[in-house]
Amino acid sequence: MSKPSVLGVMLGAPLTAGGAHYGATQGPAGFVAALVGAVLLTTGVLGYRRVLVLRRRLRSLMPAAQRSPVAHLPSARRAATLAAYVNGVLVLLGLGGAGWLLYMGASWGAYDNSFGFAALVMGALLPFALGLAAASTVPELLRVVPAGARMGQALYGVFVCVASLMIAKGDGLLPRLVGAVIAVLALGAIALLGRCFRVMGGAAPRQGSGSPGAGQPGFGQPGPGQPGFGQPAPAPGFGPPTSPPGGPHGPAPYGPPAPPAPRAGRGGLVLVLVLVLVAVLGGGGLYAVKEAGLLDGDDSTTTDVAESPQAPAYGVGGERRARWATGAPAPEGTAPEYLVGGDEDVVVHVTGTLVTGYDVATGKKLWDVEDRSGDFRTCAVSPTAVGHVVAVLMRRGDQGPCGFLVAVDVRRGKQLWSKGILGEGSGAGMGTATVRVTANSVVSGTQTAPVVLDARSGDVRWTGADQPDEDGEARSLRGLEVAGNSLVASYGDGLGGSTALRRFDLRSGRVTARPSPPKAPETPTPKDVLSVLSVEPLVVSLGDDTNADHFYFSRVGDAWKPLRTDAVEGVSARSGPQEGMVTDGLFVKAFTTDDRSLDVGFDTVVAAFDLESGALRWQHALHRDAGQVVLLPGTVGGAVRAVASDHDTGDQLYAFPLEDGGPVRGGRLTVDASLSGAPSGLNDLTGAVVQGERLVVRSQVDGTLVAFPFPSKA
Repeated sequence: MSKPSVLGVMLGAPLTAGGAHYGATQGPAGFVAALVGAVLLTTGVLGYRRVLVLRRRLRSLMPAAQRSPVAHLPSARRAATLAAYVNGVLVLLGLGGAGWLLYMGASWGAYDNSFGFAALVMGALLPFALGLAAASTVPELLRVVPAGARMGQALYGVFVCVASLMIAKGDGLLPRLVGAVIAVLALGAIALLGRCFRVMGGAAPRQGSGSPGAGQPGFGQPGPGQPGFGQPAPAPGFGPPTSPPGGPHGPAPYGPPAPPAPRAGRGGLVLVLVLVLVAVLGGGGLYAVKEAGLLDGDDSTTTDVAESPQAPAYGVGGERRARWATGAPAPEGTAPEYLVGGDEDVVVHVTGTLVTGYDVATGKKLWDVEDRSGDFRTCAVSPTAVGHVVAVLMRRGDQGPCGFLVAVDVRRGKQLWSKGILGEGSGAGMGTATVRVTANSVVSGTQTAPVVLDARSGDVRWTGADQPDEDGEARSLRGLEVAGNSLVASYGDGLGGSTALRRFDLRSGRVTARPSPPKAPETPTPKDVLSVLSVEPLVVSLGDDTNADHFYFSRVGDAWKPLRTDAVEGVSARSGPQEGMVTDGLFVKAFTTDDRSLDVGFDTVVAAFDLESGALRWQHALHRDAGQVVLLPGTVGGAVRAVASDHDTGDQLYAFPLEDGGPVRGGRLTVDASLSGAPSGLNDLTGAVVQGERLVVRSQVDGTLVAFPFPSKA
């Protein structure tokens, strides 16, 4: 009887909690599981009621379960009161432990998914049941019933078992010390309760012992005037028990009358039906309300889209309706693609063999620049176009090296020049294909050195000298970044662990500094690449290009400060599509994190790191389903602005104050279905750029460019 009862509670409680959570957050199938769990839980509770009846029958035959015959003695009453206090501590520990688990579950993420919530409820149920069991002994002890002390000993034995595991399996000295302290206190409580049990008359004193009450009436020996005084006391457990004082007929020949046999009766059936109705009607009603959108405004989603009151201060307030939309499909197999700003009146879309300019005000296609031979495909493009020039780095074929530069005048849509920057027989270009455009220069690189060209003519101004490694071989150029009159290039030998940094004067090509490269906290793999993210201040990343596990470092004086990306909260936090941006002494970056509470399952956390100390300054989880974030360049009102997508609610503007005022939700980006060329939805992002008074985003599903009003100043 006890095993089915325990199994019913142990299986029913988490299944009911987890199923109800799943039904309320995911779908109605969870309520079916909750219903099954409710039936199991009800079965366990009813079985436990039957066990309680049998337990009462058994306890009625045990002398220790009755009121002590020495309850009138002050020593017994004092012992009972002390035992009640000791068991009262158990009540506080049990209920406090349950409350602590329920509170900490929020930081553990247990409320974010159904499995975690089920495990949390099951975990909290155990100390809660321990506290209730201890509480049931307090009234018994106040009536001087010795069995309450025995029950307290058994419950404190649970703490001894837990402490033993901490001592044996604890990771470090502190958990072992805590386990030892718990064990000592629990063993002391067990010993104290055992002494109280004996003083209350729960056990006959040992012969010849000097224990309190030895040889006194009530400790196994009848006193004067009591039946059997002067006669040997009968051995405990043999013969019929004596009738209680005032009993009419003396000793009962077969013991006290037995309680009625336990019956489930109609009450159990009624309880089951009530639980079923509550699970079905309550859960189903909650799901219906959620589906109707009454919980989340007009959207059937858990995403909070309410605009923050501070949004206007950062220029992101108010709903933005699309001004134009136009198809910009990427030919199959021509990734990567880029959306870049050119002239204030032109936005440039680069994909595969095609470079296209669109009018920012109307969305009209202005021009195409295409390699009609079909031999070349895009490698990379500058993140911004400067001086009406956009430069595109291309490769011959799908696998060829990135060694062909094309410059386009975005005002006229004309190719200014094209130049091969790899010599004859060069087998590869730079490790991470990069091209940058400054006021009058285009910067890229060969396999081993940076190359600087004139932006208008394409003439090579200088090519950097090779940088030898420990064996005298030229290092491979991995990446570069430009700011002002400085160019910083990163190198690696392709074997992992051997990297280098060089700072060049952009005008002359002279090496001005050789900063030592940072070292990753673990042994790099052969594919690890050192990339330069910012020149002033110097910020780099080190990691495998094939996965998202990157280490980030900032240069402070002559030392590197690792940025604490490990402090970003979330399950399986990994780098987002953007490398991040450096502004006002901070490195701001978006990370993708798993979130099982969302329908699609991943979210975005935007975090900022202090470049002086490397510490995590702030982080904000957006709680947007399949959320992607594109950080917009520059700051407005001391905040970084961004566009965030959501699987259900579409795109929305955000602002992230650098002083950690919390994320500011701005207006949503909406598209009228009647708009010519309108996409079916804005629930993903592959790029966003601010040009003039327009914000242009690209929706990947339909391959569409969409423009919204977006003043550059708040």
